[in-house]
Amino acid sequence: MRQHLVTALIAIPMLLVTTLAIGYVSEEAISADRVSRGVTAAGVDLSGLTEDEAATRVGAYEASLLATVAIVIVEGDELALNPSDAGFSIDERSVAKAAMTVRRPSGLLSNFARWLTTFTTRVEIEVPSTVDEEALRAILDRWTATVLDTPAHEGAVRVADGAAVPEYPRAGLRIDVDAALALMVKYLASENRAPLLLPLIPLEPMITNGVVDAAVERASLLIGSRVVLASATRPGAIVFTSADLATALRSNVTRTSPATLEVALDYDTLRKIASRSVDRFTVPPVNATFTFDEGTRELSIVPSIIGQKVDLEKIPEVVESAARGSHRGTIPMMDGDVAEFTTIMAQDMGPLGEVSSFTTAHRCCQARVTNIQLLADEIRGAIVMPGEEFSINEHAGERTVAEGYLRAGAIINGRVRCCDSAINIGGGTSQFATTFYNAVFFGCYEDVFHQPHSLYFSRYPFVREATLGWPAPDVRFRNDSQAVVYIHTEYTPTSITVTFFGNNGGRTCTSRRAGNTVTRVMEHADGSVTTQEWSWRYRRPRPAPNTTTTTTTVPPTTTTVTSG
Repeated sequence: MRQHLVTALIAIPMLLVTTLAIGYVSEEAISADRVSRGVTAAGVDLSGLTEDEAATRVGAYEASLLATVAIVIVEGDELALNPSDAGFSIDERSVAKAAMTVRRPSGLLSNFARWLTTFTTRVEIEVPSTVDEEALRAILDRWTATVLDTPAHEGAVRVADGAAVPEYPRAGLRIDVDAALALMVKYLASENRAPLLLPLIPLEPMITNGVVDAAVERASLLIGSRVVLASATRPGAIVFTSADLATALRSNVTRTSPATLEVALDYDTLRKIASRSVDRFTVPPVNATFTFDEGTRELSIVPSIIGQKVDLEKIPEVVESAARGSHRGTIPMMDGDVAEFTTIMAQDMGPLGEVSSFTTAHRCCQARVTNIQLLADEIRGAIVMPGEEFSINEHAGERTVAEGYLRAGAIINGRVRCCDSAINIGGGTSQFATTFYNAVFFGCYEDVFHQPHSLYFSRYPFVREATLGWPAPDVRFRNDSQAVVYIHTEYTPTSITVTFFGNNGGRTCTSRRAGNTVTRVMEHADGSVTTQEWSWRYRRPRPAPNTTTTTTTVPPTTTTVTSG
């Protein structure tokens, strides 16, 4: 019996040792590529896993953390944070590699001794995690601005009842970013996330009360008196009242070292105030025109002038400078609109000279002569631009006694009568119309409208003449050249002359008559020739005892050629 007991006492330990040896060999020696028993990472059991399996299990843990919204508390407000927004991540591969090294030192006895501890103890592997610090700082700064909304007030200068008054600085509150960062890194790596209270610290202003007081003094000088900007060319001024300046006053913290509080006038506000008055100082452009020298009989260009307008962009600089000094300044001006007809456009018309001239004669010292000369005075200096039409009646208007026109003979119902009809006022001006029409004819310009007299007068070219009345008949022509037409008139006691100056492109015109038909033969600069015909039949004159002029018989119908 004793022998059996001894044998049992020897066999049991040997069996235990054998069992342990088999367990060690199977778990540690044979399974050396797996994590040892009792190894965890952040509470996740990695025992018996290969390195890849351990990395996968840690990765799943990371995914669960990323999928769980973190809750933080800022000044009593609960805020949700998606861990991925903070760039949270775990290096699962490094965790797996660390797990593989647990209880595996060199030496058989040492490894066996450590393996025995797996039955009674667990080894926790540290799980290193990282965040995107820049992204997390940005989130914390945003919470400071939007949730706390208590930044430090740096002070300002404001306006009350038209005067500059101080607004002194006040301390604010912000999240302690550095401390919060350290807490958040650990917090995001934890599976058990109770709401995290973020630490806060006071945010002190950079500006002092003394700096604000000094800024108020400077602001009072800016808005204390009105600013007057006078015009250098026109009467009047743009006035900025103290109230206007007060609406434009702004204060701004300059975060230099040390920080300062700048005061200035807002430029956009000053421009808006000035814009109410700028139109009064706008100078319109002046078109180029022409002047005629009686002595040299030359037509010269009077240059165009660019318009002027207030330079609104520069107004604020001038106002602010004046507000800091004498409170007076000059309105800044700049080039405005360009003339519709510029000097260059006038020069491009080419050389300007006499194109055509025509003269008719009359007796001296009659009432009709006064009328002819008055009308000549009204037409003298008229300018007809390319493409424009010119009308004697539209330019001169109705001939009236108030203008100095006299009663003289006129054709009334087929007779020349004088002088108890309204038609007789301005009588005789048809001689100016005939003279004018012939200048058009020989100047080769487009005849828009003319009408010969109903009776023939020997002082006019047969058919190639024109009558004039109010409001009709009229004499109209169109300047179909590329250059201006300047109309010059002159007279003597016994003649009237109309001269056209310009550049008709090298055209020349002659007149041919055959019977009651007049033909204008126009030769162009390229040598081509065009013709135009006008036909007219006069009435037979009826005797009238009070006639102040005479008619004559029709001249011979033989063909004649006349040049202007």
